Amino acid sequence: MAETCVARCPPIKDFDVVVAGGGPAGSSTAICCSALGMKVMLLEQGARGRHKACGGILPLVAPEVIEDIVGASIPEEVRANTPEIGLHYEPPSGRTNAGRVRNYRIHNIKRDKFDLWLLGLAEDAGVDIRYETRVEELRTSARNEIIARGSDGELRIGSRFVVGADGVRSTIRKILFPEMNAPVMIVGQEHWDATGDFEKSFYGFFRGDISISYAYLIPKRDKYIIGLGVIPHQTPNIAEALKKLRQWLSDEFSFDPNRLLETEVWAIPFGYFTPGRDNVLLVGDAAGLCNPLSGEGIRLAVESGEAACTAIANLQSGRGAVENYEKEVKGIADMVKDLNAFVRGVDDAGREKFVQEELSRGTGLA
Repeated sequence: MAETCVARCPPIKDFDVVVAGGGPAGSSTAICCSALGMKVMLLEQGARGRHKACGGILPLVAPEVIEDIVGASIPEEVRANTPEIGLHYEPPSGRTNAGRVRNYRIHNIKRDKFDLWLLGLAEDAGVDIRYETRVEELRTSARNEIIARGSDGELRIGSRFVVGADGVRSTIRKILFPEMNAPVMIVGQEHWDATGDFEKSFYGFFRGDISISYAYLIPKRDKYIIGLGVIPHQTPNIAEALKKLRQWLSDEFSFDPNRLLETEVWAIPFGYFTPGRDNVLLVGDAAGLCNPLSGEGIRLAVESGEAACTAIANLQSGRGAVENYEKEVKGIADMVKDLNAFVRGVDDAGREKFVQEELSRGTGLA
């Protein structure tokens, strides 16, 4: 196969870094690397402006962290019509013991426009972006070679460093670790034309018979988004859990769903971290860097992208970049590990205690 490819493929294009995936992790990696003078190519499997299923929520500190890393402020057109909302927690015992988290705000964004903004920053930084281009092969060596296919046919790309930012079902990770069975959580989300007794807040609902982590409600202009996460092949399934959630909302908040506008189902990483191997690094969802409790991954994606760039920039001869990267991203990886242990071990009594502690302390989901 290799001999055939050499005969028919176009010449190899050489880059310092090739990034697979154009989400927040991939874009931030590319932006940071290009800012340091590296020649960067980014391969995005989807079309420009493709839709990404997501609640579109950032925790309190995320915008400042993201803006510091990418060197630009999040523009107004990326923010939702209600750009900042409060945070409510409801424990298993219900609304009587629920409340608003003090001194905490959630940032409400339009996820598709957020991704486009980051990709625009990458383009402005000189990154060569190829849309509708998927990775088919990765041959690892001192000089890695990627075989990719896009609308213009086959590409051969040589690069010392490869960064897999291609999501929870990462092709790069599967090539590196074909036997790995990365655990996931399945997220179900419904968009409703509905009414209910809600403030302009993000609501987090904690009850074990609905979700091992938590369920949520988000106000978005003229609709409500509700969602939750479940473990594959366990009860309840997505449909059963969402039905229970709607009933809970109806009982507690007079939720009256008039018309279902959209249903989305996708997977997120659930409690693991895989940094990569040698000079092939994994970032964001591809690495498993997603908060197992809240499901939030955007901030971790951008932070891991910066960490990958730092690991590459500080590489000393005779070592793989993955060693540097593990050190750079240790704080995030440890947080994922600790929260995974909490989520998998807690019962409803523990959820009740958690909510009351958060309400009294005034913090919120990181």
